[in-house]
Amino acid sequence: MMTYTVNIQLPMLRIIAFSGLFLLLFSCKTTRQPAKPMESYYTAWPEERISIINVPVRIQLRELEQSLNEQLNGILYEDKDIKDGDKMMIRAEKREDIRLKVEGQRITYRVPLKLWIRYDLGITEVEANGDLALNLKTDYTIKNDWSLETVSDIENYEWLKRPTVRLGSVNLPIGFIADIVMKNSKRIITRAIDDAVRDNLNLRQLVADTWNKMFEPLLVAPEYNTWLLVNPQTIGITPPRTSQDEIFSTIIIESRPQVTLGSRPIKIATPPPLPPLTLRDTLQSDFIIHIKTDVPYAEAERIAKAELLGETFSEGRRSVRIDDINLYGQGNKLIINTRLSGSYNGNVFLAGKPIYNSSRNTIDVKDLDFTLETRNFLHKSAGWLLKGTLRRKIQENMNFLLDYNLKELRKQLHDQLEAYPITSGIMLRGVLDDLSIQDAFLAPDAIRVDIALRGRINVQVNGLNY
Repeated sequence: MMTYTVNIQLPMLRIIAFSGLFLLLFSCKTTRQPAKPMESYYTAWPEERISIINVPVRIQLRELEQSLNEQLNGILYEDKDIKDGDKMMIRAEKREDIRLKVEGQRITYRVPLKLWIRYDLGITEVEANGDLALNLKTDYTIKNDWSLETVSDIENYEWLKRPTVRLGSVNLPIGFIADIVMKNSKRIITRAIDDAVRDNLNLRQLVADTWNKMFEPLLVAPEYNTWLLVNPQTIGITPPRTSQDEIFSTIIIESRPQVTLGSRPIKIATPPPLPPLTLRDTLQSDFIIHIKTDVPYAEAERIAKAELLGETFSEGRRSVRIDDINLYGQGNKLIINTRLSGSYNGNVFLAGKPIYNSSRNTIDVKDLDFTLETRNFLHKSAGWLLKGTLRRKIQENMNFLLDYNLKELRKQLHDQLEAYPITSGIMLRGVLDDLSIQDAFLAPDAIRVDIALRGRINVQVNGLNY
């Protein structure tokens, strides 16, 4: 009888090998992992508005009068030589205080003089007394380099008391006398008024010192090491105006103020030079200051690792341990890269949006969940991780405490702005209307919180002899 043998050895071996590989893949620990989300950050940062700081400058006319009267006192002109061709000796003394008036960019004033005159009649000499008032004007302008330029001149005169002599037949040349007094006292009087105006408003020095001082960090909340940087950008001034007994103008500084927390910011070694004069017509008094508070990823990782590394999560007979955590940004979401070992070996990725929690003064991660790629991957290979407590536990430990309290910071800033000395004679005064969180966003190196302060601020200049 003929026997037939069927050779099935090769196909059977393939089936056995395939079955073994299949069982091996699904009975051993998972070694594959989901795709890592791409790291990316927004390039358009929140825009910083220009802040306006006003520096009122006022000249009190009474103070200017006082300074002028101190300079012009006693004898203002004296001619002791009767034989110099004019046949006269004249002495002119200030009779009473000088009074000023202001109209636009012109100062007008009168200088009352008491005159003593000795006149040579040829056969004898006679003496006379009289009172004369000189009417003067001073025009002032601000030059391109911020210095004050003044031009003073005598407009006319008026006799308050005409000079007379006891000899009734003698007629003194009173017009000639007045012309001599005007001519010879003009230089002394006009130079005194020009000096008084410039000395009482050394505008260039005032503006330059204010400009340079605003590049220095100002400690405005000591308890929280909070520093204000004014960061002036441009500077201008309104045309001088008058109101009752004062000349006033306003220096307008455009700036980009910032408040920083922590150690004192480094002062700019050489501030930019004072810009040339520009005239401004409009005034504003509001400001917005941004406090950019950073929680570096390295610090956030340190906080999270302290709570989570080594933690074990179980589901039935399967369990995993957290071995490492890495944080970075993708747009406006925080990516939490978590490395696990145990029944699952590999990384999982979670994403959530950082927000500011005002009740706890923390940056929290809202709506934290597995990324879509991670969720799809785990559904196929380790779905039990989706049902466990891993996600909830990570979310609970993604809260980063800020090192200041917002309400206390607002109070300190408000108190400091009421009267903050910048330098001698210059006081910063302001009102803090609002302090609020603008946003929490992700920078390449940190989770950043943008706190906005809104209010009004001015710089008060006390005194004029600067």
